[in-house]
Amino acid sequence: MAEEFAEIAHSGGRVTFNLSTTPEGRRTFGLRFEGSRPVPMVMTGVYALPQGIPVAQIHMGGIGQAWNAAPFPDCLPVLISSDSEGKFGHTCPACGQYWRSGPWPNICPYCRTESPSHNLLSEAQMRYVEYYCAMLLDALQSGKDGDFVIDMDIVADAAGKEGEKPAFYVSEESQQHKFTCAACGEFNDILGRYGFCSLCGTHNGLADFRDGSIPHIRERLNSGHTPEDCVRDAVSLFDGYVGQISRHLVAGVPMVSYRRNRLTKQRFHDFSDMRTVFQDWFGIDPCRGVKPSDQKFIERMFHRRHVYEHNGGEVDQKYIDDSGDTTVRVKQRIRETQADAHALLGHLVRVAENIHDGFHELFPTLPKPIEAYRAKHERMAKYDAEMAGRLKR
Repeated sequence: MAEEFAEIAHSGGRVTFNLSTTPEGRRTFGLRFEGSRPVPMVMTGVYALPQGIPVAQIHMGGIGQAWNAAPFPDCLPVLISSDSEGKFGHTCPACGQYWRSGPWPNICPYCRTESPSHNLLSEAQMRYVEYYCAMLLDALQSGKDGDFVIDMDIVADAAGKEGEKPAFYVSEESQQHKFTCAACGEFNDILGRYGFCSLCGTHNGLADFRDGSIPHIRERLNSGHTPEDCVRDAVSLFDGYVGQISRHLVAGVPMVSYRRNRLTKQRFHDFSDMRTVFQDWFGIDPCRGVKPSDQKFIERMFHRRHVYEHNGGEVDQKYIDDSGDTTVRVKQRIRETQADAHALLGHLVRVAENIHDGFHELFPTLPKPIEAYRAKHERMAKYDAEMAGRLKR
């Protein structure tokens, strides 16, 4: 897999226009694609206006299936193949940010703008579409019959090399965080750590926290790391997740400046305050299904994070005043048990899930990709069960 911001070459191949003239003098063409490079390749296409402006996706279907009709007269079919990792670059028309994913995203992973997939081509692909249309029109207008070729192998070979690039040069760029959406299975490669799945719109923060950060901290606990450090790190990671959700709430929900400043300029190290903000301002209850005694436990551990972070583990008066913990005294060093640290991790996952669910009530995901992914898994599970049954006979 490519490193951060590394150029990823095109998958190559040759697009051939076969031009012919009917006895009535009408110019026609056929399309053919050939590729033999030993890299992953995915083929798709768009309908474009003669000026090279994409206007619709081509639904290619399977062998023998007809394509969908072009939305306007004179549209040209443009074949687009992936980079050499089988992925496609995309650019959001609203915020201008770049990412990679499968061929047909629906949502910008950064600003959550929804747009038809053909509007989300990368800048390099847009230049290629414009060149492709111009070449095809020139071939049609030339009056010559025969093959006219766009050689994408030349493009692939030019990646990473000095010198002038072909006019139809296309390459993509790896970003910083590659993740597979837990809800729909789509691959995404984005700048930074957090974002939305570009296919279904599910925010990746919960999966990152629950399935990445928390298991890593549990491994540290079980391998002998101090519970105090693990408590501190867990609260800090939770704060980072909540901060990301807060920024998206600010971007999507009209609010007065006081609330905007609270959500973007202050931390969420006070558990009780965090719950009040989410529940009273947005109707999101972080503690849904969490017992009152467990809520008190979480609050105390959040206050202890301050002690571990700033006081080297020694109690100060602020901790006693804020937490109401009368079992300790000033200057006493606090120690946690491994069991309490594990318990905190479990509670934080539950709270993070509640925030995730509430956030997506306000900003719903797209159901079709998620339903298709679940249906696929159900079919695969049924098939595996049937095969296992046959082997037992």
